[in-house]
Amino acid sequence: MILNLENFNNRSSIAYAMIDCNNFYASCERAFNPSLEGKPIVILSNNDGCVIARSEEAKDLDIPMGAPEFKFRTFFREKNVTVRSSNYPLYGDMSNRVMETLRHLTHDIEVYSIDEAFAEVSTNTFSDLEEYGRHIKETVYKWTGIPVSVGIAPSKTLAKIANETAKRNPVYNGVLSLCDNPVVDQILKNMPLQKVWGIGHGLTVRLNRFDVKTAYDLKQKVDYKRWVRKHLNVTGLRTVLELNGLPCMKLSDALDSRKGILTSRMFGKPLYNLEPIQEAVATYISRAGEKLRAQKSVASCMHVTLIGDRYDNLKGKYKYGGGHFFQVPTAHTPTMIQAGMAISKSVFQPDTKFKKAAVMLTGIVPHSEVQMDLFDPELYTQKQFHLMNCIDQINTRHGRNTAAFAATGQHRKNSEEANWKMNQNYLSKRYTTEWKDIMTAKTK
Repeated sequence: MILNLENFNNRSSIAYAMIDCNNFYASCERAFNPSLEGKPIVILSNNDGCVIARSEEAKDLDIPMGAPEFKFRTFFREKNVTVRSSNYPLYGDMSNRVMETLRHLTHDIEVYSIDEAFAEVSTNTFSDLEEYGRHIKETVYKWTGIPVSVGIAPSKTLAKIANETAKRNPVYNGVLSLCDNPVVDQILKNMPLQKVWGIGHGLTVRLNRFDVKTAYDLKQKVDYKRWVRKHLNVTGLRTVLELNGLPCMKLSDALDSRKGILTSRMFGKPLYNLEPIQEAVATYISRAGEKLRAQKSVASCMHVTLIGDRYDNLKGKYKYGGGHFFQVPTAHTPTMIQAGMAISKSVFQPDTKFKKAAVMLTGIVPHSEVQMDLFDPELYTQKQFHLMNCIDQINTRHGRNTAAFAATGQHRKNSEEANWKMNQNYLSKRYTTEWKDIMTAKTK
């Protein structure tokens, strides 16, 4: 079966734009500190462990992803590399600002990740798509200070390729449209197969055996529908069709609710006592509860795991965990903390060095679909629901932990120095989410 893609493309009035923030974490740091422009920046993982994000200048210094901070500390000083601890509240808020800006510029978007989004573009409304792409780029930078690249194409897969090309090739200045563009095939010939959206390493190896090595080679397989189904299944067939400009993936209206919520952190220092471990567990439960309520869900099961040092006893056990089933699913933080305290106490091992704790919520269902139990003392009542909603609103408006539960230890004056807290020695200010960190004009 041969598809007449030319006729389809002539009828289509919808194109897809992929908007991707350039070096997003580093750009967030620069938005509030212009002196960092043009300088190499690296962002570290939790506990200042290893490099998880780099600016272009840092990439030019051949700093690898995952580089341990302690091994590269001298190198960073010698090359004047700016080091920052991961500041997720700042990055999350800046992401929301970028997405809200995009919603002002187009009628329909799909948030794909913290720094990427797809948007629908009407070719009937915008005759010059590249000009519209430049308008998106300039507006996002003007309103948020975050530089972006824009790729526009008849399908989402081609839009990803257009975005990647616009970002890497300075000729396009960050904007490229592949709609009715004669350079499409040349770009696909220069695009390695493993860089195509949805084609992983294993599939790349398998297709290379059939002399399919570039995106263009895969595009030509559209005439061999049976071969594609045999070697790539239905998902692979969609990718082939999308490479030919036939859209098979529409925009998603909303992100799917998570079926499991995990909150896990390394301790700032190894812990031997139960009290600080329970404070950490209570804090992780509070954060997991916020995520749970944000998607209007409740959980029926919670699992708590305490993780020791596997190298202390190479043949022994180093993970200790337990679970609790709620008879009626809940999102009431005090109920979950009470269960978490009991679990952590039961699995705690004296004279053991613990390095990490993890809280996992499962059995997640929408709050509106909960089957209530008249005689259950753990019932998630309307009063509890409104209380949790009120606390979440306070923390959203005035900053995280403005209202916190005593079990987390946040009420202590020295809570910031608690030894279970993550190491964040290079943390920048939370300019948009903390009142005390809001920028003010200096007066002489």
